[in-house]
Amino acid sequence: MVFHGVLGIVALLFVSSSLAGPSVTAGRELYETNGCIICHGLYGKGDGGAAKTLHVKPADLRDASRFKKGSSEAAIARTLAEGIAVDHYWPELKATHHYLAMPKFDHLTKTERRSLALYILSLGKANK
Repeated sequence: MVFHGVLGIVALLFVSSSLAGPSVTAGRELYETNGCIICHGLYGKGDGGAAKTLHVKPADLRDASRFKKGSSEAAIARTLAEGIAVDHYWPELKATHHYLAMPKFDHLTKTERRSLALYILSLGKANK
């Protein structure tokens, strides 16, 4: 009897954690673990270690007014799913197997992309 009660609690915790909505905290962890820092830098300034080597300068994520595909949570999450296409053709990009200035993050779930979008929006609020 006690065993079934414990299993029920564990199942309930698992279901509730998987149903959790997007959060800034989860977004920050995703920002750090999915390579965003490499291009956008720790504080989203567009000054990551790889920024100087890229043909297209990474966006300063603190200024949402400059986002090419919109600055709402939904627009940012969609941008993360689709990536950002390059305006011009560079042969070097073809050698890297993609033509995106910013890669797709379509491996993330919709909730994870929304969390990352919330974190990105928080970078601009922290800058004010």
